[in-house]
Amino acid sequence: MIVSRILALLAAIALGLLAAVTLVPYSQTFLPRLAAPGKIAPTPILISIEDLAGESWPWPRMDLTLALRAMSPYRPEPVGLLLPLDAPDTFEPAQDDQLARALAAYFAPALSATAFPASSSAETLSLPKIPHTGSIESLRPADSFFAPESSLRRTGQTAAWKVTPEADGLLCRLPLVFRHENAVTASWLLHLYAQALGADLSHSSLQGRRLILRDNKDFELQSIPLDLRGSILIDWSRPDQLPEKMEIRGVVLAAEQERIGVRPYYDLKAISKRPAILAGGLAEVDPIIDSPIGPRSLAEAVVRAWTGLVRGSAPILHPPSGVILSILTLAGVLGLSSGNRGRVCLIESLAFGGLVMGLGWIAAKTEGYAGAFPLAVGAVITTLLAPRLRHWMESSHVR
Repeated sequence: MIVSRILALLAAIALGLLAAVTLVPYSQTFLPRLAAPGKIAPTPILISIEDLAGESWPWPRMDLTLALRAMSPYRPEPVGLLLPLDAPDTFEPAQDDQLARALAAYFAPALSATAFPASSSAETLSLPKIPHTGSIESLRPADSFFAPESSLRRTGQTAAWKVTPEADGLLCRLPLVFRHENAVTASWLLHLYAQALGADLSHSSLQGRRLILRDNKDFELQSIPLDLRGSILIDWSRPDQLPEKMEIRGVVLAAEQERIGVRPYYDLKAISKRPAILAGGLAEVDPIIDSPIGPRSLAEAVVRAWTGLVRGSAPILHPPSGVILSILTLAGVLGLSSGNRGRVCLIESLAFGGLVMGLGWIAAKTEGYAGAFPLAVGAVITTLLAPRLRHWMESSHVR
């Protein structure tokens, strides 16, 4: 009798856990977002270099220089370059100095450095640190880089950037922090977002798996839950959500048309006081990624992740394994206590599943924990199966 109960309990827990794991892709279902930031960061506008298609790579940096100079009077803020600038211009090295001067017109433009593990032979950089508490061993490492050309680093802020697709090849998350020199450093995305939000990363902190963004007066602006790797979710729920985009030579043309009083190709006033991202859009510099809604550019993924942060962070923390096993064990014990009363067992399973869902909703709203729906379904299945498995084992003389 006791052996049958124990085996039934263990089997029901295993099957409930299997159901919960199967439903992991629906971990965000029926859950709220965390509170939106105290100050809303404007949505970035993309300055794409797609109109340079057909020209030999690497493209002359004069196009970047002209675009940055054309944008400068309209004061976009902040400005980030999502481009590989890790080598000098091989055709006209003087263009690196011209580009550096154009960047100097902006306050702390963000340059991306591709991050690699410490075993790489790439260049080592020293990056600003974010105060932290708790273990950071699970964060993505970033100890050496393909860094921007040295003359450009003097006029901008260099931040680590490394994008890792999921096991199925889809890109569903983007990194906000990295582990660097046994400390925490901001990613290129976080650096740009913090500037737009008015946050000071030296006053911010990573507390366990929650990133707390504060201004220079230590006022909390936003609390962002991160996964074990230090990433946030990309909001792919809106297939038609396309970022505002201009092309690099169109920006230069529009600035000249504004100067001579002709109707401009683009309304450059739209970039005033807004974040601007200079990105690729072509396979040579901005590889196409796989997403749940089909192939997309990395720049679009950045804008979607940014939009998700502005709306309020999606819950992403994983429930501790002890909590998961405890809930499934309680569900199995509850099912065994109902005996052969099928209607009672059904009511108890639905009530317990609803309780788990309700507590999970509160945990998502306050702490950023996801997975309430899969865990609630697993608890219902465990409660329903436990008495039936026990009855089958006893009636079939299973020992």
